[in-house]
Amino acid sequence: MVTSTHEGMHRIFQERPEILSPVFGVLDVPLPEKATVDAVTTDVTETRPLERRVDTVLRVGPSDGEDFLLAIESQSKKVPGKEASWAYYVAYLQAKYSLPVLLLVVCQDRATAKWAAGPFDCGARGWTVQRTYPLGRRPGQPAGDH
Repeated sequence: MVTSTHEGMHRIFQERPEILSPVFGVLDVPLPEKATVDAVTTDVTETRPLERRVDTVLRVGPSDGEDFLLAIESQSKKVPGKEASWAYYVAYLQAKYSLPVLLLVVCQDRATAKWAAGPFDCGARGWTVQRTYPLGRRPGQPAGDH
């Protein structure tokens, strides 16, 4: 179910892409200073009766490198099977746009962020198939406190 909290957790990146720089810094992921950020359609539906939507998808165009997609998901709690949806989103977006995809999972609490950090495996030998970058506050931690 879509709520205003859910929408706010990811739409802030559409409305204020300049906040990506400090977020990437907290996650220790480099983001070039002169990058363009454009919203991309969030519809990842196939022609068969399967509907999947990423909360936000942004195309990031660094001035000194290759464009990539940033898929942003709002996550308020652990949802069994969500990792399969995330893998689908990443694979679909990479196939559709022929660009690398980074998945950012914005979490409401530390437990959810810990779960979202994975690793998630494909069921064979514990192989990691993707890495997410969860972003969440510890209980009682102010929003601006890293």
